[in-house]
Amino acid sequence: FFFACRLCCLHMLACLGASLGLAPAHLRGPAARLALGRATRAFSGPRQAVIEERLASAFAPLHVVVENTSHGRKEDESHFKVVVVSEAFEGKRLVGRHRAVNAAVCEPDGSLGFHSLEIGAAKTPAEWELDSAVPPSPKCAGGDGRGMSR
Repeated sequence: FFFACRLCCLHMLACLGASLGLAPAHLRGPAARLALGRATRAFSGPRQAVIEERLASAFAPLHVVVENTSHGRKEDESHFKVVVVSEAFEGKRLVGRHRAVNAAVCEPDGSLGFHSLEIGAAKTPAEWELDSAVPPSPKCAGGDGRGMSR
């Protein structure tokens, strides 16, 4: 827990500095924050990188977190929790925001490509400033993405 909190704090400080213009030009903006986020994680697989890139492309977020919440081996990349803060959510209801996040993360054929996507938060910058709390994730009810066919 302490290690994860320390990394989150470092990441938040780096993002804050970059967004305030306190970082060199090549370390500013959403792409830089995305790169900083990758640098502070122990494991980031190819699926997680694709999710991060799709969210960055779709929303130009001011803040984005993609957390691999897979139980068992993190390399399985079966469960993800995302937090997206973007001006693109302005004027949209919560269900519309969640649909937009799902659409951005889905494969071209409309499938999810992994077992579970949890949207921890999809907020505007003003909403995030008022409340940046992200509720804890519920325990997975099981399954591996193959449905009830077992």
